[in-house]
Amino acid sequence: MAATGFNASQLRPHIERCGYRHSFVLPNVEFAGGAKVALAAFAHPPFDARSVCIVAIDGPIHSDTAGACRKTGAPIVLTCDQSQMQWWKLGPVDVRPVGNPVDAENAATFFQQNASIFAPRKIYRAKTWARFDKQLRLPFVDVNLLPVVERDTGMALKELVEGEYTRLQQLLGWSDPDASQGHWMLQTVFWLVSAKMLHDKGVETFSDLDLHDVTAVLDRVAQHHSVPATRVNRRQLAAIADVASTVAGHPNLQFATTEALAFVYENAMITKAIRDELGTHSTPTYLVDYVVGRLAPWIEQIDPKKRNVFEPACGHAGFLGAAMRLLTELLPDEKSTASNRRAYLRSRIHGCEKDPFALEIARLSLTLADIPNPDGWDLSPGDMFETAILEQKSRSASILLANPPFMNFTADEREQYRSGGSECRYHNKTAEMLRRTLPHLPDGSCFGVVVPQGFLHSRNAADLRREVLTQYEIDEILLFPDKVFAFSDMESAVLIGRKCSHESGNRQVRYRRVRERTIGGFRESYIAPSERTVPQSRFLTDECDLRVPELEEVWNSIASLPHQLCDLADVGRGFSPRSDELRAGAQFYFDKRAKGRVPVYHVFPGGIGLHGLPQEEWADLSDENIDRPRWGLTRGVPQVLFNYATTSRGPWRLKALIDREGHAVTKSFVVLRPKSPELPLEFLWAVLNSPVANSYAYSHLGKRDNLEGTMRRFRVPDPSSSEIRKIAKLVAQYFASIEAQEAPLFRKQDATSPQEVLLRIDAAVLDLYDLPANLERELLDLFADWERGGVRFTFDRYFPKQFQQSIPLRDVIAVTYDWPKTNRRRGHLIAREVEGTITEQEADELNRLQGLADLRTDLLDPFNLEDLEQLHAEITIGTNG
Repeated sequence: MAATGFNASQLRPHIERCGYRHSFVLPNVEFAGGAKVALAAFAHPPFDARSVCIVAIDGPIHSDTAGACRKTGAPIVLTCDQSQMQWWKLGPVDVRPVGNPVDAENAATFFQQNASIFAPRKIYRAKTWARFDKQLRLPFVDVNLLPVVERDTGMALKELVEGEYTRLQQLLGWSDPDASQGHWMLQTVFWLVSAKMLHDKGVETFSDLDLHDVTAVLDRVAQHHSVPATRVNRRQLAAIADVASTVAGHPNLQFATTEALAFVYENAMITKAIRDELGTHSTPTYLVDYVVGRLAPWIEQIDPKKRNVFEPACGHAGFLGAAMRLLTELLPDEKSTASNRRAYLRSRIHGCEKDPFALEIARLSLTLADIPNPDGWDLSPGDMFETAILEQKSRSASILLANPPFMNFTADEREQYRSGGSECRYHNKTAEMLRRTLPHLPDGSCFGVVVPQGFLHSRNAADLRREVLTQYEIDEILLFPDKVFAFSDMESAVLIGRKCSHESGNRQVRYRRVRERTIGGFRESYIAPSERTVPQSRFLTDECDLRVPELEEVWNSIASLPHQLCDLADVGRGFSPRSDELRAGAQFYFDKRAKGRVPVYHVFPGGIGLHGLPQEEWADLSDENIDRPRWGLTRGVPQVLFNYATTSRGPWRLKALIDREGHAVTKSFVVLRPKSPELPLEFLWAVLNSPVANSYAYSHLGKRDNLEGTMRRFRVPDPSSSEIRKIAKLVAQYFASIEAQEAPLFRKQDATSPQEVLLRIDAAVLDLYDLPANLERELLDLFADWERGGVRFTFDRYFPKQFQQSIPLRDVIAVTYDWPKTNRRRGHLIAREVEGTITEQEADELNRLQGLADLRTDLLDPFNLEDLEQLHAEITIGTNG
C-alpha cells in the first residue's frame, strides 16, 4: 500500500478479513446532514445505527472529523489523511483516539493484530447487549452511544412529523380540524415519512420511488400496509405535494432504526383520546432490550422450530422487533440470509393491537428490521378481549412479551364483553390478559411482561398469582417508580419467568428495585441500587403477595425491638370539619381571634423547617362544626406533629415538629403525645425525623400518604435515661444553632453548624437501633441524591459518591467533625504502645483508631476503580495497536 494517496476506501479488504461479508461493507454511505463515509461495515442487515460497527472516512486526523460520524451510531471510526490512519472511539459527546496514528504501510499489520476484537459479532454484541451483560463489554465501545443516537434520530423524526402536520393543516386552511381530519393529516404525513425511510434503506418497491410523486407514494405505502389507497382532491394533493417535498429533502434515514420510530409513535402520534381509551404507554427501548436480554439464554435453549413470539397489545411492535433480531442472531449463518429467514420470521412473529395506526407503525418497524424482505407479518387488528385470540395465540407461543394496558375495566366494558360471550374475570386489564395467556403457554415457554405494581398484591388477582407461582419459575421481579413511561404515572414492575412442569422447592427469584433518581443509571447500564435474591416459596401465602418490602433485612433486624411507636405515644390524625355544604357555606377558618374561636393549625406547609411551626388560624370547634374529631381537638397537651400528606417524592417523607402549647390540628397533621412524662418531645422529634423512620414510611407506604396506622407499628428501641438525655440535649442544641444563625449579629465561628448537630442526632438515633454496619449503610444509601427537606443547608447524602465501605455514621463523625479529638487519642495510645505500657483494652482501641485513620483517607479522597480499569484497558489496546 502506498505511503501517499492513502484513502479510506482502501481499507475494505482489511475490514473484510476481520469477518465482515463483502456485501455488508457499503461504500459512500450518506447519513444525516448529507455527509458521507467512504466505508460503513455492518454486522448484519438491516444496515442501520444498531448493526453498524465501523465507519471509515477521509479527512484530517482530528477529533472533529471522527465526531462528524456520530450520527451513524458506529462505535469505531477510522480516519485517513493520505498517509496515516487513526482509530477513534465515539461516545455520546466525546471522541477519543485509541493508540497512535498508523502509517499506511502498517495498515495490514494493524488489522491483523486487531482482527479478533474488530469481529462484527463481537462489536455488535458490545454495543447492543453489553449494557445487559458486562462480559460482552469492550473498552473501545461506548455502550451509551447507541441510545443517544436513537433518541436524537427519534427526536428529529418527531419534529419532522409534527412540523409537517402543522404545515399541512395551514396549507389546507383547517384552523380547527375534527378528529377525522386530524387522523387523516397525521396518517398522510406519516406515510410520506415511511416512504422516505423505506426509500433511503433501499427496500424493494421503494428504492426507485420518486418521493415527490405524491400519488405514487401514497399508493405504494397503501399496498405495503394492505389497505385501500387514500383518495384526495386536488386541493389536498397540492398541499401534500408541498409537504412531500420537505420530507424528501430531510437528511438521509439510512441509519435510522426501528427504535427511533418508537419515539415518534409515543411522542407525536398518539392522541390523548387514544391514550386514555387504550391505556397506551409505549415501552422504552432500554426496557425492551433488558427484558429480551434477560430471556435470551432461555430462548436459546428452545428448539429453533418452536421459537414463536407473541406480543398482545403490541403497539409499535417494540418487543416483536427486539425478539426478531434475537431470533435472527441465533440462526446459523446459512439460515440467516434474507431469502432463508423471510418465511421463518413471518411464521414466528405474532402480535395483536386495537389501534390501527399503531399496527401501521408495527408493520413498518418489522419490515425495516428485516430489509430487504417485504411485509407479510402476522399482526391481527381488533380488541384482544372480544375474542379468543389471546388463548389461541398463546397455545403455540413459546415466548410471551407484553406491556398491556394498566387500567381497570369500566362497568360498560365489562358488560360489553360479557354480553359478547367473552366475560372478564379480573378487574384489571393486565391481570385479565395474563389470565388468558400464561396458563395456555406450552411447557418450557418463557415470558417477560410489564405490569402495574398493583398486580403484585391485588386481592382480586391472588388466584392468578398462585397459578403463576406454581406453574412457573420466576427468574426476576423488577420494580420501577412512576416515571418510566413518558405518559403514565403508574408504578410498574417487570416479571420474567419460564413455565416448568416439574416443581422445585429451591427456586430463587432475583428481586430488584429501581428508584426515581436511579432510572438514568438503569437506562445506561441496567444497574439497580436495590437487589437481593429471595426464595420463590416465600410468596406462596394466602394472598400470594409478590412484594418484598424495601430494606426488608433492616425491618427484620429491628422487629424484635420491645416497643412500637404506639406503645410510647398516642398516635392519631387531626380533625375533619363538616363540609362547606353542611355548614351552608359558612367560613370556618379565620386569621383573627374572636369570641368562640380557638387557635388551630390548619395547613402543614410544604416548605416548613424542622425547627418551625405552622401559621396559626382560628376556628370555632363546636360539635356542630366537626365531622370527625379523631385526635385533633385536644388542646393544651404538648405534642409532636408530623405531616399526613407526603412532602417529597423521595425517602425524606416525614417532617416532625414540636408543638409545646398543644394546638388543635386538622387532618393535615398526625399527632404524637407521649404516654410518659419521662419521655421528652425532643426524643420523639429525633426519632421521627431520623433516616430510620423516614425510610420506614417510604418503604411501607410507597406513594400513599403517611397513614397513622402504619406509623403506629414503627418499632422503637427502649432507650436508657442517659441516651434519652443525650438525644434531647442534641435536639435542643440544634434548635439553638438555628436560632443563633437567625440572630442579626451571628458569627459562624461562634456556634456549631446545624448540619453537624443534625448529623449527630441521626447518628445517636442509629446507635439506639444498633444495626449491623452493612444494614445501616444500606439504609443511609437510600437517601443518596435526595435533598433533605426542612433544613436550610445542603443535605443530600451521608457518604461521598465513590466511598463504598460499610461503616456506622458515628465513625463518619469521628473522622470528620471529631477528628482532632480522635487523632489526639490515637497519638496518646501510640505513645503508650511505644513505651510498652499499653493495656490489652487500649491496644484494641488503638487498632480501631488506626482503622479510622485509614478510613479518613478513603472517605475524604475516594477514587473510582471502574474508571481506572476502563482507562487501563484503553491504554493497553492503544499500546498493542
